[in-house]
Amino acid sequence: MKYMGSKSRISKYIVPIIQKYIDENGIKTYIEPFVGGANVIDKVRCDTRIGVDNNEYLIALYKSLQNGWNIRSVDMSKELYQSVKDNKDCHPKQVVALAGLLATYNAKWFGGYAGTVVTKTGVVRNYYDEAVRNITKQVPLIKDVEFKRDTYSNLNPVNSVVYCDPPYFGTTEYKDKIDYDDYWNWVRKISTNNIVLCSEYNAPEDFECVWSMETTITLNHSDRSNATEKLFIRAKQSQQ
Repeated sequence: MKYMGSKSRISKYIVPIIQKYIDENGIKTYIEPFVGGANVIDKVRCDTRIGVDNNEYLIALYKSLQNGWNIRSVDMSKELYQSVKDNKDCHPKQVVALAGLLATYNAKWFGGYAGTVVTKTGVVRNYYDEAVRNITKQVPLIKDVEFKRDTYSNLNPVNSVVYCDPPYFGTTEYKDKIDYDDYWNWVRKISTNNIVLCSEYNAPEDFECVWSMETTITLNHSDRSNATEKLFIRAKQSQQ
């Protein structure tokens, strides 16, 4: 699913790294505390896969899809989008997720209705329909994922591979804010008995980069910039 900060375009590079840690260490549990668009967890192979996110609407959407809900039963018109945006409590949580994440440009939480548009090259695109098609293809890949609504700080994993993809520091805020000092301290704590990999542009000095690649960031319809995606792990000498 398209999501702010989605790793769909680079998952082919980072999933093999994650998978290697799982396979070589005989890990049975894989956890994502910021599961977002599930574009990494849907490709990782592990006995138990757990996807956690603090967005209750997102988790409700995943669980509904797992239970056979027909996403196309909802005609997400601009009028319905606005109604959901203004009255979230009056709509099912999975429908709120459709409006707030799939029917908005670049998956920014209720960042404006993104229906059918004509691009600069004259191509007609229906962003909502594209998003629906993409998540429908994902359903078989996440059928056995255990989705939970929670915050990273409440998790206390043991003997697991944990992949963290939080909202990046200094970038557009997601639905919820994050205390980055608290986050990195939590990563340090769980790194003592888990293998923890973190996506970010930069990390504290006691973390080392195990992979990097320059990518293009889409900010809006016409604004794009370059950035270097990195994957970090806590430096071994700092864990001793």
